[in-house]
Amino acid sequence: MREIRYNTRTFLNAKNQVVIRVRWNNKKSEVGFSIGMTVDPMKWDPDTQRPIRASTHIVGNDRIPSRVINERIQEFLETIQEVFSEYMLRGSIPTPDDLRELVNEKLGRAKKVAEPENDTPRPKTLPEIFNIFLSEGAKERDWTSTVHYKYEQIWKQLMGCDPEVTLETLDKDKMVELKEWYVRHNYRNRTITKQFRILKSFLRWMKANGYPVLDSAIGYTPHLTVTKKNVTYLTFNELMQFFNHKFSLNQKYLERARDLFCFMAFTSLRYSDLAQLKRAHVTSRGIDLYTKKTSDHLTIPIIDKAQKIIDKYADYQSENGSLFPVPSAQKLNDYIKLAAKEAGLDREVINTYYIGTKRYDEINKFYDIIGCHDGRRTFVCCSLAFGIPAAVVMSITGHKDYESMKPYIEIANETKRYELDKWNGKEWKIRITELLDKFDEAKLKKLYKYAKKLELADKSTVSENVENAEDAIS
Repeated sequence: MREIRYNTRTFLNAKNQVVIRVRWNNKKSEVGFSIGMTVDPMKWDPDTQRPIRASTHIVGNDRIPSRVINERIQEFLETIQEVFSEYMLRGSIPTPDDLRELVNEKLGRAKKVAEPENDTPRPKTLPEIFNIFLSEGAKERDWTSTVHYKYEQIWKQLMGCDPEVTLETLDKDKMVELKEWYVRHNYRNRTITKQFRILKSFLRWMKANGYPVLDSAIGYTPHLTVTKKNVTYLTFNELMQFFNHKFSLNQKYLERARDLFCFMAFTSLRYSDLAQLKRAHVTSRGIDLYTKKTSDHLTIPIIDKAQKIIDKYADYQSENGSLFPVPSAQKLNDYIKLAAKEAGLDREVINTYYIGTKRYDEINKFYDIIGCHDGRRTFVCCSLAFGIPAAVVMSITGHKDYESMKPYIEIANETKRYELDKWNGKEWKIRITELLDKFDEAKLKKLYKYAKKLELADKSTVSENVENAEDAIS
């Protein structure tokens, strides 16, 4: 077997396109392949010749994660290796044209030979139709890379169920078979139901575009038991416990993770917006920015506790003007879990779900399941519990309708208990609440000092002490 020595190099050209250069035969032969993607040069690591891990690159209207770009680079490198291995078995060396042609052919990039005009076009296969759907969907519906990835996943799952599936066999029985495949592979019912919605949107697109998709497949519903989604969040007391926890000197990374979580809980920011937050976004009106996920323009008031965190990192300097030292989402989630455990956030959370007909009750400590997005949920739940109108909360978070707020409203138990207390004849509690609403910070401090000295014997003296409190701070 004749050994062929060659090497590959990945780099960016002048147009920021990712190019793989192949050299072999004593570097006399060379071919370059563009993978069809561009990269933000500020997020390119020249040492590894790859995009920086967990970075996102904007291509047109799409946001492409580095993971997708790296997978594409690896696909090219493996195909180049495959071509050279085939030539080594024959004891020969490919020409530049041979290498270019074979790599493009194996990657499905070879130019198609025009069919004779007199021939009747053959019907498109299901994989071909799906590729057309991906291409046209990205153009017509302005898909993000995340949406594109979801459809690719549903296609892999359908192929996992039946690699030979066709338009003719994609019927109700096949949909039932797919449901059973999901259950066998331990997909939860909630996920299965969501995946079927994604698949059926592809089926409806096929029907709208004249492909002979069967109505029995479009009309199929899996009819699975799905429990109400468990919304996890910190109560106000838990949030304050976390906010005020003192970490040791060797736990600075946990302290930073706690600060970032609490900042999200005080402002409703998502991780993606926290990561892009710069000092220029902080104005006299509050945080003024366009969200990364939905491109909504939001102005978020900065409460005192959020300002304390901003002040704490006032000396932090970064080249791009970032407000905080924000690690990757995965690292921050890991650190938040460790910080929450250290701070004693050990409330047990029960998550009930079904896989097929079997019920599962999963019990976790809160510190095991807490993550970045719980900060945003905490903001919503605490705000509603404080009696802030849902419309005001929605204007800060960017939620579009009350339906999206429904899960939060349903679990705002503090609000429920406060409202139900009105039926219990606790007029004194209402009087105190109404009184507190009128106090400024100075009066609240005076009242706190007064309350520490009070020792109420029984409820009959409450009304008198409330009046005394009014006199004490007036």
